[in-house]
Amino acid sequence: MRLAARIGALLWIAAVPLVAQNQPAKPTFKFSPEAGTALRNLWQESVALQEERVACLASSIRNDTVLVTRVATLAPVDADSMGISATASVEQCGPPEWSGTVHTHIAMFTDESPSTRFSAQDRIAMRLWYDRWHADGVFCLLYSREHARCEADGVVGGMRSGPSPRVVR
Repeated sequence: MRLAARIGALLWIAAVPLVAQNQPAKPTFKFSPEAGTALRNLWQESVALQEERVACLASSIRNDTVLVTRVATLAPVDADSMGISATASVEQCGPPEWSGTVHTHIAMFTDESPSTRFSAQDRIAMRLWYDRWHADGVFCLLYSREHARCEADGVVGGMRSGPSPRVVR
């Protein structure tokens, strides 16, 4: 009986590291100083006009880190009620120059803040981007002057949510 218990314990202990090794790391998102400034300006414009805004993102990916290097704000053309158009961002923010998109969430979700998560409509736009370009993409949403939620396809084996990175340091 004691031998069976020891063997069972050893098998259990041996299995634990295998489970831990299968847990994918979440990518880290970083922003160049220029990208951080552009994102802060995008947020300030969005809040001032009380309309959501969208921009193209350029980035590089190394291992589990996404570095956002450039941002180009799109003019609101054929926009929805929140001031953004998925069609425009999908068509204008593609490879090789661009890696994906960023947009603002300014409508209050709670008494304290806008939504910090991608909406169903956001997910549709992300899917449209992938269907159009057949490439891994980087997508962020700004929900405050200093914070964004970002996700990337193709980083650490698939779409992963990263921690809410600080846009401006």
